[in-house]
Amino acid sequence: MWFTEDAWSPIILCTVIAAIFFVAFMTTQRAKFLLALPLLLLAAITIYFVEVAIVTDSEQVEKNLLDLVSTFVEESHLFGAGSAARPEQVRCQSFFAENNTVDRTRVVAALIFVQVEGDIRVTDVKIHLTNKDTMAVTHFRANATFAAGSQSGHHPSRWEMTWQKQGGEWKITRTRMLNVVNGQEVRIPGVD
Repeated sequence: MWFTEDAWSPIILCTVIAAIFFVAFMTTQRAKFLLALPLLLLAAITIYFVEVAIVTDSEQVEKNLLDLVSTFVEESHLFGAGSAARPEQVRCQSFFAENNTVDRTRVVAALIFVQVEGDIRVTDVKIHLTNKDTMAVTHFRANATFAAGSQSGHHPSRWEMTWQKQGGEWKITRTRMLNVVNGQEVRIPGVD
């Protein structure tokens, strides 16, 4: 586990310390203060590459969320246009837990009846890990233009998804659609 979610905080700290050593060199003209500069530069570079290599659980959940969204956009074009593709081939279902039949059915229905025009813009992603990092709750907003039959329009939405680590992979166990303004749960369209 990495000690920070991004590399920039420790890199900025290295830069501030390097600036302090440089100011110390400028005021005292002692070369020993310059010895720290290449070490701090090397530390900053190392921190960057280590941070890129380490993927935290929060980062993995966010990546899975974005992968789900991009897969949904791609598959909405395959299934929504009356194509010959079969619902058994839906990759979006692989993001949901096997026992989450409600959401697995919802995603197939959404793919059949809705087509995304362009991309879905995901913003305001917040991830909260619980249960000793085996469960995560994501809150996010998704904005896109959808076409359903002859109807088309821009639709902002707000979602909460509960993820659970199952067999080393993060799977969605619960999906809630929230009111865009007040955050209260609302009924997902087309679902009783």
